[in-house]
Amino acid sequence: MSRHAANVTARVLAGAVCLAGGLSFPAMAQSLSRPDFASNPSVAWFAYSRNWIAPASGAGPVRPHPAHPHVSNDEYRLTGRQPTFAVGDPDSPILQPWARDVVRKRNELILSGKPVFSPHASCWPVGVPAFILQPMTRPMYIVQGPKEVAMMLTSFNDVRRIHLADKHSANVKPSWHGESIGRYEGDTLVVDTIGLDDRTFVDGFGTPHTKQLHVIERFRLIDGGKILEANVHVEDPGAFTMPWDAIQRFRLFEAVVAKMPVERIPLLSTPAEGPLTEAICAENPNSFFPGQPALPVPKAVVPDF
Repeated sequence: MSRHAANVTARVLAGAVCLAGGLSFPAMAQSLSRPDFASNPSVAWFAYSRNWIAPASGAGPVRPHPAHPHVSNDEYRLTGRQPTFAVGDPDSPILQPWARDVVRKRNELILSGKPVFSPHASCWPVGVPAFILQPMTRPMYIVQGPKEVAMMLTSFNDVRRIHLADKHSANVKPSWHGESIGRYEGDTLVVDTIGLDDRTFVDGFGTPHTKQLHVIERFRLIDGGKILEANVHVEDPGAFTMPWDAIQRFRLFEAVVAKMPVERIPLLSTPAEGPLTEAICAENPNSFFPGQPALPVPKAVVPDF
């Protein structure tokens, strides 16, 4: 359940702003010549879909299985239709044989009536590029600074950091969100990510990848700043037969929208209430999915403080 938690939220935002260069939102907007993805702390972005949008031409992402249409929780809230787990098309031409088998085996479990929860549902990091598929019912916030851009998901407060640099580290160690470096090209933020942990998936169909995964994202504002568009290029010869492209789009959300009735905000069940709020994921790790086949909630073995 999402709630205001002033002290924790303040630490999250303060840490992100500090790492992003220590500037306030207005100061950042005035000091840098670049696209402004957040002119004030109440600006956030909601994804239009949890699935990748296919490009107009060329190789694209794994698509929903044509015989098994997906009914999301978001659609259930609007229509009352029984929600289902997403089933991907294992015959996608981009999949290496072993990756095809991973998608197919997941499909078989779902179609046999067994639940298949995503790792993110158990509080595990979602990884890149799937990070930008998440903000459907809770938004994504962006903080831009002279040295770093921080992207924050209200859902579980995942934080992704993009270092504004011209080259990757000499020895990148795999991590949940990898190492992202970025630069501005006119009205576009270009993000290059490598060093990704292979325990994550690239979509909601359980499509796997290897540590060879290389992702390039191009973020820009369109439609007069009302839509944020991300054009994504994916390369991983270990999991895919060819490079492929995908698109994700987000709609602008500001504090004034939060005052609207829920039914006036498409696909939103819990509209945000201005600045970043805390969504607690692992508050009760012992009863997250009782009796269900799901990953255990991650626990820190060694204190990090």
